[in-house]
Amino acid sequence: MVKIIVIAICTLLSALSYSQQNVFITLSPKVASTDLVIGTNVSNLNGVVFNLDYFDYYLSGLHIIHDGGQDLDLSDTVFLVEPTNFVLYLGYLNVTNIEQIQFAVGVPANLNTQGGSDAIDISVYPHAHPLSFQDPSMYWGWTSGYAHMIIGGQADSNNDGAPDALFQLHNLGNANYLPYQMPIIQTQTNLSQIDVYINCNVDTWLKDIAIQTVGVLHGSANENTDVMNNVITESVFDQGANAIVSNAEFGVGTMSFSSANSSLTVSWKNIKNVGTFQLNDLSGKVMKFGSVSDETGTLVFDNVSNGLYNFTFFDKNLNTLNTLKVAM
Repeated sequence: MVKIIVIAICTLLSALSYSQQNVFITLSPKVASTDLVIGTNVSNLNGVVFNLDYFDYYLSGLHIIHDGGQDLDLSDTVFLVEPTNFVLYLGYLNVTNIEQIQFAVGVPANLNTQGGSDAIDISVYPHAHPLSFQDPSMYWGWTSGYAHMIIGGQADSNNDGAPDALFQLHNLGNANYLPYQMPIIQTQTNLSQIDVYINCNVDTWLKDIAIQTVGVLHGSANENTDVMNNVITESVFDQGANAIVSNAEFGVGTMSFSSANSSLTVSWKNIKNVGTFQLNDLSGKVMKFGSVSDETGTLVFDNVSNGLYNFTFFDKNLNTLNTLKVAM
């Protein structure tokens, strides 16, 4: 029995060590350790009640340090992170154990302003590109470039518990683009998927910023600098206590996906008693569903929009058999 267990463990480790995996980073926005909800009253670290109309930032300069210090350079990609769009798909990567990630908040100098060596006019970017036009706007013109992070809403200015004073921090400037690194505990979600779960603590990001009196600041100095420095000096990004669970329980069988243009293919092996499938977006909206009975097979979905989705198999009693996060 011991030999059988050892062989099984070695087989699992071998499968993880010699195959590529889909890698996702989830950057969950939090206030006081609870999920951020736009338009909902919350308190900052100084007890000031506020609510947000928006909270958006760029993440770039990404390096994945893995498997004994190897550096996977993904710094040529810029991601836009929003309150309802905070899961990043890094790709199908030759990575087994992620030890650290390095990144910066914002748009790097080479892409940012007219002085950037790789900068292009914003109108040239495809509509869906992170550096294209956004709502609210992240771009302040060819001279000023992109805002690294924007946050705005209302804060309580008279201590009556009701947010009444408008505040906006739109943070610009190449000098405010600062490198950051953090150790990582990953979750091996299934045999072909790694998830990295990180909290983005909005209240910590606003530490020592007098949002009840700051007003509207679009710039690269004073509070605009202070709020960007908080990323480096405070625990704006961290991993929750549940990150110590480094391996989630795998569902039955194995699953994988591939995508090309607007076509998504999901494949599976050895999933017994399957009865139905469901494809949901990350908000839970059902995009596709249907019946299936094959233990091993493939489903192809055409005309699927770019984005991240969850694909789930259920048995005939609607018990979950296996779930796969997929990207288009």
